[in-house]
Amino acid sequence: MRFLTLLLMMTSVTTSAIATDLLPDVEKDLRAMIANGDVRAVAIGLYADGESKVIGLGQISADDERTPDGDTVFEIGSISKVYTSLLAQVQVDAGNLGWNDTLAARFPDLDFASDQVASITIHELSTHTSGLPRLPDNMKMEDPSDPYEGYSREDLLDFISGYEPDSLDKRYEYSNLGAGLLGVIAADASGASYGDAIQKDVLKPLGLKDTQVGLRPDFEGRLAVGFSGGADMANWDGFDSLAGAGALVSTVNDVLKFATASLEGKSLDGAIASIQKRQGKGATGFGWHIEETDDGSQIIWHNGGTGGYASFLAIDPAKQSATVLLTTSTEYARITDLGFEQAAGKPREKGPDNLDDYEGAYKLAEGFTLSIFVRDGSLFGQATGQGAFALKPQGTDTFAYSPADIVVTFERDADGVVNKLNLKQAGTNTPAERVGEAEVAKTYEAIDIDPSILGDYAGRYQLVPNIVITVEPRGDQLFVALTGQPAYPVFPYETDRFFYKVVDAQLEFERDESGKVVAVTLHQMGEQRAPRIDD
Repeated sequence: MRFLTLLLMMTSVTTSAIATDLLPDVEKDLRAMIANGDVRAVAIGLYADGESKVIGLGQISADDERTPDGDTVFEIGSISKVYTSLLAQVQVDAGNLGWNDTLAARFPDLDFASDQVASITIHELSTHTSGLPRLPDNMKMEDPSDPYEGYSREDLLDFISGYEPDSLDKRYEYSNLGAGLLGVIAADASGASYGDAIQKDVLKPLGLKDTQVGLRPDFEGRLAVGFSGGADMANWDGFDSLAGAGALVSTVNDVLKFATASLEGKSLDGAIASIQKRQGKGATGFGWHIEETDDGSQIIWHNGGTGGYASFLAIDPAKQSATVLLTTSTEYARITDLGFEQAAGKPREKGPDNLDDYEGAYKLAEGFTLSIFVRDGSLFGQATGQGAFALKPQGTDTFAYSPADIVVTFERDADGVVNKLNLKQAGTNTPAERVGEAEVAKTYEAIDIDPSILGDYAGRYQLVPNIVITVEPRGDQLFVALTGQPAYPVFPYETDRFFYKVVDAQLEFERDESGKVVAVTLHQMGEQRAPRIDD
């Protein structure tokens, strides 16, 4: 069974008083996250009763103590997908594209290995029902600090033409690949690159002067520097062919302007309203997600995250209100929950009960179970003899661990009790019955160490012939990347021993008689020693 070969496998706004201010509990939680070092900069945009308000918390960077404002620049990550779907809608309305167009029709020169892939429609790309994986498996990710860089149009077309799954599951499954492919197709229909097409057909008509693909020189003094694990993070400037999935940067003023135009629904000859309409029986429009509230209205929303930023955007057409949170953080789930709390006026429901519903052991095969448990308010999974990994909510009873292309969907019996799950990885579905109590992975507590010794560990370590562990201090935080994978922060729990928070794995550095670090051992599903190779 292929499962978890992890190794850590992605008009300016006014500031007059308004009826809807930042909720005290939301502000309290955001300030606590800043104090705890989980978030550094927060810019909040609120719209209600025809007026807007911007609130800033924290500071722009480690060296710039200015509070963020409506013109501070952030990466908005996957919120870009809404703009990409709007670009596609503009092309549909212009007669350049059809929502039922297939990949075969849009790429007539490609020789598709799979008829199923060739028949995927533009509609399915926008609603995450194409059956395509979250990411293509031919991404090189040569720079862990900018993982999408260098993934060219040729690489993308090579993947979709050669992709040959046993079957395509057309249920909702979030796909950065699908959204990036939609951006390529919509840009082709516009006759320009994605960056030029989104400017020409969406951003300029909406008057969004500070929204674009990547950074421009005049953003330098206004950029909130990416932040994660106590350290500065590099910007993701190299999206290339998958730009439509998450390449946009923006400001609260611009995102609020986009939100208010969406509420009005008239911009771009109504295209901005068209993408908000629920598609079929699912929980999406085009690009947008749609969530019902207790009072019968809808919150139309999207969140986003890159290597150092987490964001949230929601509109409520019935209440004519909007909420925007742009942050320097990688606490995507917590920022999303706080955004929902602000938008709905109360904490977001986690499900019929809570995450405890899912806890238990699920039998994947004889002698092989998946334990599901809750730790620090988040859901984790751990297979027999393997490391634990964090599961992020994707929809009702559905969670994902994107680095390993894992989607877990829980099923309930007639009484609403979770009694089984389906695990999907790389196109393979594995059902599993709930058979007992979960075995919870060991936890580690971070200790304080002298930051000056982090340089001792910096270097490259040969794990296996084709995989190198790269260790790099960033400020007071140690980051570690494996070949072809993003860099993650690690935290000390003993002298020369560090642990990951994103997965159940530890690193133990080895010194020679002189005290020089000469090797590191990765503890994950056993032990693997990696000698230092950068001398």
